[in-house]
Amino acid sequence: RQCILLPLISHINITLVHTFYHGKSMKFSVQALIISSLALSSEGFSAGNAGRAKSNHQVFTTVSTTKLSSTTDADLERERIAALPLPPSRNKGPFRGLRESISHLSNNQRFVEKRRKELGPVFLSNIFFQPTVVIGGQEAVKEFVSGTELKSKVIVSAFPEQFKELHTKWGALNLDANDDVFKQARKLFTDVLGKSALTTYTGLINDEMDRYIADLSQRVQDDPDGEILLVGELKDLCLQIFSKIFSGKGLSDEQVQMFNDYNDALLGLPFEKKKLERGRFALETLKKEMIGRFKDDALSDSNASAKHFHDMVAGREGFDDDDRVASAIVLMIWGAYIECASLMVNSLTVITKYDAKSTDKILAELNAQESKAEISGSDYAFWSEMNETLGVLRESLRLVPPGGGTPRYSEEDFEFLGYRIPAGTAVMMDPRVGNTDPNLFTEPEKFAPSRWVPSKADEAASGCPFQGTALKLGVGSWFPGGFGAHQCPGLPLAELTSKIFLAKTVKAFEGWKFESGLDKKGDVKFVEVPIKIPTDGFGIKFSVRK
Repeated sequence: RQCILLPLISHINITLVHTFYHGKSMKFSVQALIISSLALSSEGFSAGNAGRAKSNHQVFTTVSTTKLSSTTDADLERERIAALPLPPSRNKGPFRGLRESISHLSNNQRFVEKRRKELGPVFLSNIFFQPTVVIGGQEAVKEFVSGTELKSKVIVSAFPEQFKELHTKWGALNLDANDDVFKQARKLFTDVLGKSALTTYTGLINDEMDRYIADLSQRVQDDPDGEILLVGELKDLCLQIFSKIFSGKGLSDEQVQMFNDYNDALLGLPFEKKKLERGRFALETLKKEMIGRFKDDALSDSNASAKHFHDMVAGREGFDDDDRVASAIVLMIWGAYIECASLMVNSLTVITKYDAKSTDKILAELNAQESKAEISGSDYAFWSEMNETLGVLRESLRLVPPGGGTPRYSEEDFEFLGYRIPAGTAVMMDPRVGNTDPNLFTEPEKFAPSRWVPSKADEAASGCPFQGTALKLGVGSWFPGGFGAHQCPGLPLAELTSKIFLAKTVKAFEGWKFESGLDKKGDVKFVEVPIKIPTDGFGIKFSVRK
């Protein structure tokens, strides 16, 4: 149990409203001279949230014995909200916060699924050792993003302080959605991560993937029994691709390590001082490198992708500050490299676990595209028609989701779906709640890429119960990159990159098996937080296609 000390140095009248976990009110007056301090357990004030507007665990209100001359509408509304119940929760005994957080860290997908079944799509828990309201399910998500999120000002980042620092003052995850700086950032995302930008980037991604797969195939031929530690290789590959897109050239080994140090520090623990210092050093060093590249006209024009990004940023409103431009480039490269690597490798693990024959459809689809004389792998249209491949990737995202949502909080109590959400309580829309909901996905435990493949006229009588069903669900049913004002804008880029990787891998290799990085049952061991991805020791043996 954590404790904090609240010094009380005078005679006071206290009204204790103890409603947070027990749903009932107890009022009494205490008059005493407190000469030391009052210690409260973690069931009371949370040390981690002591600076927030109110405790995340209990609401203590000190009131004057003098009656107010009048009651405002705002006062009445606060009283009404204060009387509402909290979202349902479990594990109400001692050390509940610790037990809930450890359970989440050990297997966050199982954690969310169990609570969805027991408590419904909206529930209260402790995640990362802080009280958190999890919102999922289509209707609840739609309700939250359509008005509650901004109306109730659920806009304050609930990330740890070291994340806020290293994400920089320009980082979108740190910004108020109503702020002009945030709006400028979102407009930039549209221009550098939208369809027209992806059309420009496709050729570079295709070429880089060709080189990587050719090298991988040669290594496998040279040593057929050798293991490939794929996770580290794909992280590096994604960093190199995104660096060439957003800065004009790739990274040295030292710079790759700096991005890894930066990523580790962003979500490190507060007492990991050395990790934080390495992250700070990496950020400052990388920013200097990236602003130098941005100002190098020859480098900015080195490829069509870099030129597009440079032209979209140069002279843009709000981007006349070198620190902002440098931070933007670092954050663009960092933003999805682990998530993209996760999707790539997880697609292979899902195929092996659920349906190895799904590679036949991917290969047939790729061969059909390659037979078309009018387009090539350098064209965005070539890959946009690869629906079977995309279906495998989206089922991978659904069955092995890389993470949850972005936690934010409001500085005032607010109401959501008849529940009271206390000020300072983290709120997170979690895609994993809906991913296993049978009301959204028929037989959700099944791997069915056809959910994401639209029906064709000649397939109308196929009788497949899954065909195209996920495409008809509507807003709030599917958001692997988060949802609302702070949703990840880079998901289309990650899907495009992963689609090219998966198709080319299937064409080069007739199969693969897992050798190391497995648990006692033979299942793949994952790093659960912050992004779900197999461990760096995960080894694969590939068989070259003859």
